[in-house]
Amino acid sequence: MSSIRLAAKLGKAGFDPDRLEQLERADLLKAMAETILAEPTAESKSDLFREAREASQIPLPACDFSTAASDGGSAVVRLRELELEEKRTEMEERKAAREAEAQKLALNAEEKKGCS
Repeated sequence: MSSIRLAAKLGKAGFDPDRLEQLERADLLKAMAETILAEPTAESKSDLFREAREASQIPLPACDFSTAASDGGSAVVRLRELELEEKRTEMEERKAAREAEAQKLALNAEEKKGCS
């Protein structure tokens, strides 16, 4: 996929198009991979898009863009990676809590059946 198509798809996912123009191909690919891997659930979909837009709004340093775009883009991508990792951890914790609650309810139901 060309860099132009990557930027277009990321723009549709909520990234700032002007910001995407400043990223190198490797950073665009990383952002696309994160977007695809995230596959947000219904409850977190709007949060993920909002965070993607916020992350894409982080300004680059106003200096030589031959190196700053690469360094700034990498920093933005790393920040986004950390944010996504935190969200995944939170979702896994909520899932584990729901599963534990379901097991607890199932055990209570079995105990009630055994007492009857």
